[in-house]
Amino acid sequence: MKAAKLYGPRDVRIEDVPDAVPGPGDLLLDVTAVGICGSDLHTYLYWQIGSDVPGGAIILGHEAAGVVREIGPGVQGFQVGQKVAIDPAVPCQQCEFCRKGNYNLCTNLVFLGLWPHHGALRERMVHPARSCVPLPDSISDVAGALLEPLGVALHAINLAHIELGDDVAVIGCGAIGLMLIRLARLAGARHIYASDRHPWRLALASTYGADTVLNTDQVDVVDVIRKATNRRGVDVAIESAWVAETANQCVGVARNGGRVIIVGIPVEDYITLNATVTRRKGLTIKMSRRMKHTYPHAIPLAASGQVALDPLASHRFSLDQAGAALETAATYADGVVRAMVLPNWR
Repeated sequence: MKAAKLYGPRDVRIEDVPDAVPGPGDLLLDVTAVGICGSDLHTYLYWQIGSDVPGGAIILGHEAAGVVREIGPGVQGFQVGQKVAIDPAVPCQQCEFCRKGNYNLCTNLVFLGLWPHHGALRERMVHPARSCVPLPDSISDVAGALLEPLGVALHAINLAHIELGDDVAVIGCGAIGLMLIRLARLAGARHIYASDRHPWRLALASTYGADTVLNTDQVDVVDVIRKATNRRGVDVAIESAWVAETANQCVGVARNGGRVIIVGIPVEDYITLNATVTRRKGLTIKMSRRMKHTYPHAIPLAASGQVALDPLASHRFSLDQAGAALETAATYADGVVRAMVLPNWR
């Protein structure tokens, strides 16, 4: 079978790799759709994400959906031909944090596309059945893959504790930022401010529920939001970009006693905050770590159309074009929102 392997920064090669065989508790899946996430781009561009550096060629891709091709010994509740969302996280279920239900904090976590575990940019893959989620026919393959970033957004919204009538700012309007806007609206936000430097993303932000959209290349986001709220600020500020100056923008727009949620991953592996402003405002700052227990909520939101996922898949590529998909996403080319690779698309 074919797979897209990354050998170094921007060095993607399509290769033949051995066919996978499901073991006990596993499913063999035909991979139908894979989203290119910002965290994939860290490895693609810089050959690391945070402190994690690949020790060799790696197959990226953790936003994925598939179809059951073969069922391993001992697996129940699945059928050949069944559509599934692929949860990229496989927690140990034994550590202190897993036992408390915090699977996203597992100290022994296996995660797709993070060295040494290969991801989903391949035609077929084996994955534990306990990390595969059956999908209704009403959810497309692309939407099934995008349930993973929707889960990330749901987890962040849960941490934000948005109350009816809260004012919210979302800094960064990529796919997850757009989902955050929509979820904040569903949670009862009164006024949603959204900022980004790409006009096509700001246009989508308006359709997903933002009341005020701000181009960071044209205005001072902090100044505009502070004035619009009579210097009070917003109740919740959510960072969903790559966390450079954006973390301080969240601090700047948040009200006294407000809540700041950091979703993005910094390239530099550190975040610098204005200590005086953060302290004087008495802010609560939470770091959002992946997701937990979100598929049961994400699937109905997608199936009912309350959160539209398919429109976010602005670009679609075959597996042979995986390098082009990553480059398109990395360079923000051609109005991209989410580049999708369809490994079995012919």
